[in-house]
Amino acid sequence: MPNLTRSYTLDIERMRGRTMSDKKFTVHVARESGHEQELMTRKDIVDTLSANENTWVFVDSQMVSVEELENIELSDATEIRINPGMVGGAETFTVLVASREGDESILMTKQELSDKLTSNNANWLFIDGQMVDAATIENTELSQDNVLRLVPSIVGGSETFTVQITDASGHSVCEMTKEEIATSAKEANNWVFVDGKMVAASAIAETDLAQAAEIRMTRPLVGGQ
Repeated sequence: MPNLTRSYTLDIERMRGRTMSDKKFTVHVARESGHEQELMTRKDIVDTLSANENTWVFVDSQMVSVEELENIELSDATEIRINPGMVGGAETFTVLVASREGDESILMTKQELSDKLTSNNANWLFIDGQMVDAATIENTELSQDNVLRLVPSIVGGSETFTVQITDASGHSVCEMTKEEIATSAKEANNWVFVDGKMVAASAIAETDLAQAAEIRMTRPLVGGQ
């Protein structure tokens, strides 16, 4: 007489195995055209990595190998990201490029970021809210967890104002539009003073800068320094 209990148990185990292998997870896939969300099974993710040697996968911000991915525990709450790795020997990073239409995600190497800043001094780059210049980006260690935002200069006849800037490198003077001043105050947490009075980032748009005798921008004091 067949062992019905054993047969039933084996069927349940096969169903469990099939269900786990067929379960799909939301995966954030970075491409040159921007970010996309795809539903992928564990096997789909493994196949993607195996077919593309220069592709990296991050599970809850931790980079994992194909071997680890085959055994790591995944759930609906797990954040899974697939990023291209080295392209032509250079690592690429997701950069949010600001425009009048909104932010656009673009994959760029560190050299491409530096070139953007060098070719146009009015382009601003923020790393985790901290503004950096072309010279600084070359010596800055970037990771896939950094939030990179490139803010191009405002064109099209916008009025510019002379701004005195004080930062770690010393003092400098540059021409900035009102929108650029507001962006720097918000993104880099800079302080803006108009004729000696500090103005909040949210209030800059309504401030009449044309009548200002002096506009200064400085980094806030840290640790009383």
